[in-house]
Amino acid sequence: MAAEGLNVLPADVDVDDGGLFAAPVSLAPPTKAVKAGKAVDKKRASAAKRASAKAASAAEGAPPLRVASVCIDSALPHLDRPFDYEIPAKLDGVVQVGTRVRIRFAGRLINAVVTAVSDSSQFAGNLAPLNSAAASPSYTPDSLEFARGVARRYGGSLWDVLRLMAPPRVASVESRDWDSTLFGTSPFKAAAQNLRGAAEAAGLPHVQIAAGARMMWEALPDPLAPASIPAAALVAPSVEVAAKGLSAIIVVPDGRAVLRIEAALIEAGLTRWNARSGGHFAVVDSEDGATARYASYLAAMHGRVGLVVGTRTAVMQPVPELGLVTIWDDASSVFDEPHAPYPHARTLAAMRAEFNGAGALLGAYAPGVDAMALVAHGWAEMHSAPRSTVRAHTPTVDVLTGERREAEGGSGWHWMPGSAWRSVIKGLTKGPVAIVVPRAGYVRAVTCAECGTWAQCRACEGSLSQASLSAQLVCVDCKAVQADWHCAECHSSAVKQARQGVERIAEQVRVMAKSTPVHVSAAAVGTLPDDQITEGIVVATPGALPAVRGGYAHAVVVGADAPASGGLGAELQAIRWWLNIAALVRSREHGGAVTLVGDLPDEVRHAIVSWAPGDAARDAYTERASLGLPPARRTLSVVGDDASLTLALSVPVEGERIERHPDITVVPSRDGVTLLMSRRVTAATVDAVRSVQLEMSKSGEGELRLRVDGPLEV
Repeated sequence: MAAEGLNVLPADVDVDDGGLFAAPVSLAPPTKAVKAGKAVDKKRASAAKRASAKAASAAEGAPPLRVASVCIDSALPHLDRPFDYEIPAKLDGVVQVGTRVRIRFAGRLINAVVTAVSDSSQFAGNLAPLNSAAASPSYTPDSLEFARGVARRYGGSLWDVLRLMAPPRVASVESRDWDSTLFGTSPFKAAAQNLRGAAEAAGLPHVQIAAGARMMWEALPDPLAPASIPAAALVAPSVEVAAKGLSAIIVVPDGRAVLRIEAALIEAGLTRWNARSGGHFAVVDSEDGATARYASYLAAMHGRVGLVVGTRTAVMQPVPELGLVTIWDDASSVFDEPHAPYPHARTLAAMRAEFNGAGALLGAYAPGVDAMALVAHGWAEMHSAPRSTVRAHTPTVDVLTGERREAEGGSGWHWMPGSAWRSVIKGLTKGPVAIVVPRAGYVRAVTCAECGTWAQCRACEGSLSQASLSAQLVCVDCKAVQADWHCAECHSSAVKQARQGVERIAEQVRVMAKSTPVHVSAAAVGTLPDDQITEGIVVATPGALPAVRGGYAHAVVVGADAPASGGLGAELQAIRWWLNIAALVRSREHGGAVTLVGDLPDEVRHAIVSWAPGDAARDAYTERASLGLPPARRTLSVVGDDASLTLALSVPVEGERIERHPDITVVPSRDGVTLLMSRRVTAATVDAVRSVQLEMSKSGEGELRLRVDGPLEV
């Protein structure tokens, strides 16, 4: 059924001077009934008048009515529906499905996207005209349909998904001529030949993946060129797909990985697209300027390139005839979108593969439990290397536990135990060495130097930090300065540094290493680029450690204790952190080794030392499935007041109230409830709760906030 159009304000929208939308007006029943009757009469009269006008226009040879159904930019859930507007004659040849437009809505000029174009509307009144339109569409019909599926899966609005999908528009870019032939396949065929050796050396069945297989790849570092990502092998299937005339998308966590992928493609003989000279692959990255980013987006959408490389949002990039979507290190937290409706890039990659009938490749040094769920459900195949290959590609990993540090005596309890420091000195004779510190900053926590009591903020009892050796203590949580701090137990003012950050560790390493060059890489002080360091010691936080040519001779991780979060999946996250560090170290055959200083859970220590992250992820999924926990079951977080929650839990799913449904477990959370659902009933449950949210938004009585597959908080 066509959506209702707008000429005057809808009955459920009110406007005041305070903002775009205000609370709806409350009407008494008799007045409401009278007004409803008048509204019906008015609509009938308008319909008759409009029919007469259309007949007169047709007789006079006037152009037929053209109608655009639009999705509007609104935060109100009940306005997540199409509205009809008339396409004025001046925009008749411009407005298409996917065009971004400006419209007059509720007295304000707002943004909208055209989702359909027709020559009729079921709205009885006169349609308001579109105010203006972009010169070129920003979305394709297929991408709009995919966005609808994403919005429904995550219980969100279509506008929020479209906002995430496309970058801000640039008028000068849209005015260019985008009508041209699709990319040529010859350069990709040549590049595919150049990359096959890398894929075969990595043991990756690139031809099978290019043919449409869906695979979870437990990758190994290149023993000759250790790096944060095995770029050449990872891009090989995508290039094979582009050689067939299909499009491919590669999604990576950050700019460092984008540069690695770009370098591998250039080395294979391909060029990055730009507006002046064209190219073979496009990079869609938020770090580019607005013009370059939007131009690359449109080039990919119109098929000017065969391959798209980008970070999180690139997974939704519209392309013609998608053949393969690849995502690297899907367990990285950066793939969890922080904006509504909070989709995860891994899930979107799987949805795109389903929607387009394409292949999928999920690669990682340490697969996550959610990716393993795709394997457990039969959606993807698992590909791991034989144990002999694992040993040949990876460094030796040693864990210095508390027992071993005790055996070393006093030096064993230094932040850098004597045995670990000797390994650093020995490694320096062979090449660069890395020291990884899990904490940023200078000092993240202190204790009383006399009695050992943790120093706490006087206002909120948070931990105290120091920005430098002579700086005052500051609360980590509320940022309050702790002038003249004294211990609450023994009243001493002396403190001891308990949790030292990367900057403080680097200071001490410079003293310990004497004339050896010491380089620091961290977000606060600057992240070093890959392949720049050729000697000395690199002190870095885990995500900022750069790769070096040939790999590090040795790496030490200080403070590699149990994960700080302690939440569901924390152990697997620790495995991922430390194996991603180890992947930058030379193989054991080339003398590479890693030392982890800390007490780790047995399952974490075993997975790291034996380099078996896939087994750990598989075991974690099996355990969670037996306990009915995610990802074996899906979650829906519902936040609201008691009355709203009661109403939401009372709606039926399959004829049974949500709170009583046998496939749904209601778990109280801090601000509401979390629903643990079987996958069979998830879509119906999300739809049911979303319908309650829409009704509350329309009536103004109550409010619900939803999040699908968010963190499990109880």
